[in-house]
Amino acid sequence: MDSGASFFARNIVAVYFVYGLAFFSMGLALWLESGRTSEFRLARAIGPLAGFGIVHGLHEWFEMFQRLASAGVGNIPPWMLLEEVRIGHLLVSFVLLVVFGVRLLYSGLREAGNERLFAYATAITLTLVWLASVLATHRLYHPTGVDFTTALDVLARYILGVPGASLAAWAMILERRTFRQRGMETAAQAILWAAVALGLYGVVGQLFPRPSYLFPANVVNAELFQRLFGIPIQLFRAVMAAAVAVAMIRTLRAFEVERQQRLLAAQEARLAAQQEAMATQQRAQAATEALYQELRARDALRQQLLHQVVTAQEKERQRVARELHDGPGQTLTALGLGMAALGESLKADPALAGRQAADLKTLNAQALQELHEVIADLRPSVLDNLGLAPALRGQIQSFEVRSGVKTQLVIDGQRRPMDPEMETVVFRIAQEALTNVTKHAAAQNVRVQVTYREDSLQLAVQDDGRGFDPQAALHTNGARRTAWGLLGIQERASLVGGSCRIASRPGAGTTIEVTIPYGTEGR
Repeated sequence: MDSGASFFARNIVAVYFVYGLAFFSMGLALWLESGRTSEFRLARAIGPLAGFGIVHGLHEWFEMFQRLASAGVGNIPPWMLLEEVRIGHLLVSFVLLVVFGVRLLYSGLREAGNERLFAYATAITLTLVWLASVLATHRLYHPTGVDFTTALDVLARYILGVPGASLAAWAMILERRTFRQRGMETAAQAILWAAVALGLYGVVGQLFPRPSYLFPANVVNAELFQRLFGIPIQLFRAVMAAAVAVAMIRTLRAFEVERQQRLLAAQEARLAAQQEAMATQQRAQAATEALYQELRARDALRQQLLHQVVTAQEKERQRVARELHDGPGQTLTALGLGMAALGESLKADPALAGRQAADLKTLNAQALQELHEVIADLRPSVLDNLGLAPALRGQIQSFEVRSGVKTQLVIDGQRRPMDPEMETVVFRIAQEALTNVTKHAAAQNVRVQVTYREDSLQLAVQDDGRGFDPQAALHTNGARRTAWGLLGIQERASLVGGSCRIASRPGAGTTIEVTIPYGTEGR
């Protein structure tokens, strides 16, 4: 044995100490960073790598204690010297390394959230393979004592250590691209060195285990490595462990850079949000002012509409009073006079009384007819008895007779029940629209279409008349306003939660389209 090999053989305990300290320190550093919120996939998978570092460092210290006990150092707890404890730590550390490698590799190749389950399934599968190999080895060779525990060590390195380190190194090389995309070249270089060191540690370091009766450990083992390179395999592993630890700790700086970038982005976002909030506040103030002006204008319009409604009511009352006086009133007066004359004729001339009774019957029928016409003008009874469609049909027939304008009624969709108030609104809107046609449109044809939709009724009144400019007619200020009928239609629709659209232009006719919700009965 040359001087170099002799030196490391005498100080192998120190090698184990440095070996374990490197992995243990790396594990603690990674564990402290494992709770950090980060966009890097490495941050989500770093927990198992931290566990590997801590547990594997403990494993190397257990070997150190075994060496110290062999050198006669006392006061070491007996459980630290048990091979079963050491093998257990070795197995658990490699299982965690497999979980880390698969999670990082899987999340790097696929944007999925089940990489943890896939990693655990892979680790469990390899562990079952290791257990099956142990059972097969025991059945074939019947080893006992040190030979059996050495076989457990060798199989753990072959089945779990080599694949776990290879997967982890490959995944870290792929993760390097993420750092480079974020402009973190230092971190990308550091994780590359960590991947290379971990790959050498896993492939070279674990392929030279303790000498065993198992192939290829009976040929390729720690003794062969020392003969070839003049240093113990533990020194090679310690150097690789230190390289992995230093490189991974340098890689962790990427999280701090990311944190600074996120803070800067948050500050910029907050500044942008403040500017947007100020702009929004200014827009809101402008909108509030515009809304206030609009409300004032609408309030003024409502006052004018109220005045028009009151005036219309008074005119309607005067008309009804005049019609009752001139029609049913005159007839009832004649009927009363006739009744008086009938009383005198019953005694003097029964034949004359019979003719007078017949005339009185005719006068009574005439009075009833005139009264019925007055009532129908106020509110058609067919609207209450039969509903909206028959009432519109009767209104359109009367409109055609009065105006001579050819009018078509179209009803689409399945009829839906409506609140009586809603039906009255629709009827009055149609009535007002037809009145406007008579007064202003000079139309030849009118089409009234009622469409029953799922949640609302649509009334469209379309004529081929002279048309007008709705914007100018509806927004004329003061007493010169003439479109009170259209404003009344809009107001009626608005009061029941509906909407009104007026489309027209000079020479192109007019379309009034009103949408009214069904109300509680239609739901």
